[in-house]
Amino acid sequence: MTKKILVISEIRDGEFRNVSFEAIAAAKQISANAEVVGVAIGEKVQHMADELIKYGADKAIVVEDEKLANYTPDAYSQALMQVIEQENPDGILIGHTVIGREIAPKLAARLDSGLVSDVTALEVDGDEVIFTRPIYSGKAFEKKVIKEGILFASIRPNNIAPLEKDDGRSGEVVNVDVEI
Repeated sequence: MTKKILVISEIRDGEFRNVSFEAIAAAKQISANAEVVGVAIGEKVQHMADELIKYGADKAIVVEDEKLANYTPDAYSQALMQVIEQENPDGILIGHTVIGREIAPKLAARLDSGLVSDVTALEVDGDEVIFTRPIYSGKAFEKKVIKEGILFASIRPNNIAPLEKDDGRSGEVVNVDVEI
């Protein structure tokens, strides 16, 4: 079963997008015993890291750099690849947003990994995680299972309920320096 799941959060206008918390909830559905690691990336995001923990992450990684103040696919993917290589996760979840749709395939290609995109639901059957995603403009749904390699998926916003915020929850916050 999955031991560590990296959740790549997304920040817009100084706040986490709700899909970041939905992805944390999805990670907990995949494996209640896995270490869920939230990643906050940008400029001056240190003060936000505890929010990831309050919504269920066990640990938060902060990647701050002035070059990450505004999203660019090259800078973000370079920074995230360094975090992924350092953390060596068994699974990666990201929101299926404009940014997620652009960066997830880049990361998957660099990792030589598959990617299940636009996930609206998931279920666990033994050691298999079964992802549900819409096809044919939402007129049908297909179920996908990743048989080997890193479990990598993008979560469609507003489909998986986030966990209840727990202001008493605490966890480790780690700053990671990256080269961009």
